[in-house]
Amino acid sequence: MKFTKFTILILLFSFLAVNTLDSQVKTKSKNWKSPTFTIDIVGSYAIPLQESKGATIGEFFTFENYGMKFGWGGGFNFKFGLGPQGQYRPTVTLGYTQLQNKDDAFAYINTNFIDNGYPLENNQLYTPVSGGTSEIFLRIPYFGAGFEYAVTGVDKKKRAWYPFFGVEFLMSVIAGTYRQTLPTSVAGIPAGEEVSFTVKSDVRLGIGGGLGAAFRFGKYAGITFGGKYKIANLIGKKSDFLREENKMNLLDKAATDLNSHLSKDRNMGFIELYLGATIYLGKTKK
Repeated sequence: MKFTKFTILILLFSFLAVNTLDSQVKTKSKNWKSPTFTIDIVGSYAIPLQESKGATIGEFFTFENYGMKFGWGGGFNFKFGLGPQGQYRPTVTLGYTQLQNKDDAFAYINTNFIDNGYPLENNQLYTPVSGGTSEIFLRIPYFGAGFEYAVTGVDKKKRAWYPFFGVEFLMSVIAGTYRQTLPTSVAGIPAGEEVSFTVKSDVRLGIGGGLGAAFRFGKYAGITFGGKYKIANLIGKKSDFLREENKMNLLDKAATDLNSHLSKDRNMGFIELYLGATIYLGKTKK
C-alpha cells in the first residue's frame, strides 16, 4: 500500500513538473483544447446526513440512526470527453468512504458479547455502560457510473478552467466494525480489554450528484474540487435476524417483526467535499 501511494505521488509530481517547465518555456501558449480523457485522484471529507448522522453511537443500537459524526474517503474518477469541446462526459468512479464516531464515556453492549442473535428478541435493547469506551466504523467501497456536463463556455478561449455538474449510479459494499471496552470484567473478558463486533458486509445500490470545478496548471495536469451528495443504500434495504457470534446485520429496512424499535428505514446519506489532482490526456477538435 505504501508503494502504491508513493508511486502515485511520484507520477503526480512528474506531471506537475513537466507542466511547470512547459509553461515556462512556452509562455505565449495558454489556449488549451478540452481533453478527451480525464483522470481525477481525489481525497474527501464526509459529512453524514439523514439516518447516517447521530448524536451518539448509542443511536446505532436503538435503530434510530447509524450514529456517525464524520468521515473521509478517496477515489479515482475516469471521464471521457464527448462533443466538439468534450463537454459531455460519461464517468466511471472507483472509491471508498468511511463514516465513523467515537465515545470515551460509554460502551453500548453491556453483555460484552453477542451470542443469542441480533437484534435482541422480545423487543429488547442493550444497556449502555458508563465508564466504558467505544468506536464505530462503516466502510463503503463503491463503484459508480454516471454522466457529467462540463461548462467549457465559461473560459471558451483559453479553457484553463471550467465548472461541471453531474449524476451517478452507485453500487456499494457496506460493512462495519464496532469496538468497545468495559470498566469491569464481563463474560470472562478482563476490564479494559477491547472487544470487536462485526457489521456483516452487504451490497446496496444508490445515487449521487454534485458539482465542482477544474483548473489547469498546464497542458497535462491540474486540480479539481467540489462536493457530492450521495445516498449509498437507496435500493436493496433489508433486515434479517442473525445468529452469529459477535456479528450484526446492517438492518437498514423497517422490520418491527424483528424488534419494535426497527420502525423505520435508515438511509445512509452523506456529503463529500473533495480536492484532488487531475491528469488530462488527448484533446478535442475545437
